[in-house]
Amino acid sequence: MNRFAKIVGFLLVTGGVFLSCNSTKNIVAPTAQSEALEALIAKKSFTIESDWMYPLMTTGMNAIYNSGLIPPGSTVNSINLTGNPNFVRIYGDSISMNLPFYGERQLPGQYIRNEGGIVFQGVPDRYEVIKDEKKQTHLIKFTAKGDQESYRVTITLFPNWTTSININSSHRTSIRYRGVVSENDKEKSLVVN
Repeated sequence: MNRFAKIVGFLLVTGGVFLSCNSTKNIVAPTAQSEALEALIAKKSFTIESDWMYPLMTTGMNAIYNSGLIPPGSTVNSINLTGNPNFVRIYGDSISMNLPFYGERQLPGQYIRNEGGIVFQGVPDRYEVIKDEKKQTHLIKFTAKGDQESYRVTITLFPNWTTSININSSHRTSIRYRGVVSENDKEKSLVVN
């Protein structure tokens, strides 16, 4: 029994050492690029432009794909946004969003002419920024309430200035966007749309 206890103890200590060594591999050291991104987020003056949209795979989306309404180079669950103007712009406490939307409406509502996408302009509710020190990523979460619809938005900003935006809507299927972040031009920060 004594020998068994020593073997178990040795295995536990060895396993602990391996686990602690493995966890240090996942830590990303800050770089000039990631520090510049952190300063940009603290300043609250940046724009995200998405180049890909990832709608939820549904029967309705398959029907749209089969009818040929998806842009060239895209698939039913991965749509290229090249040439399609879109943005999420943060300037101070205000946010302006204008993102295209492919997906299904879950609750009846009124479409506003020329606004079939996700559109919001104003001050969001519950805005928070969370930094992951290990990965040097930033998570921005907020809720936005429009006239007919509300959105829960989660933006992940990576140290190489790429982004992932997840949007859950009160009236539509969820959707994700991938893009890049850039500093606001002085003119763009004054103009909301």
